[in-house]
Amino acid sequence: MIQRVQSIWLLLAAAGAFFAYTLSLYIGKLADNTERTLLMGEKLLLVVMLIGTGLLALITIFLFKNRKLQFKLCILGIVLSAGIIVLEYYFVETFKKENLIVSGTYQLGALLPILMIILLILASRGIYRDDKLVKSVDRLR
Repeated sequence: MIQRVQSIWLLLAAAGAFFAYTLSLYIGKLADNTERTLLMGEKLLLVVMLIGTGLLALITIFLFKNRKLQFKLCILGIVLSAGIIVLEYYFVETFKKENLIVSGTYQLGALLPILMIILLILASRGIYRDDKLVKSVDRLR
């Protein structure tokens, strides 16, 4: 249901997940000043988790009649996004060791899962508030 604000948060989280696939994760410099780039799409596990999190957020939008399940799926999305962050760190560290990187910087692709966590937290807060409102109205009947 699009008029609920949590639907917007969930849609933005899904867009972030699908957009992160195309971005670079890390750019490192070698000793001879050449650059190597680690793309998010190069790591299959990250791609699967990103697509899974994006689909989860999209599916959650349409479960507005079952707020408890919607809330649980938001929490699952937060956990998956945290797992993506951990896997990103692991893959970047192995990339540094394999390519003998001297210095480097994390790119926007590494920050999008953090944004996804924030958006999913905002969505779960909205879902919780809706559930609380419906319960209070049911008590008045």
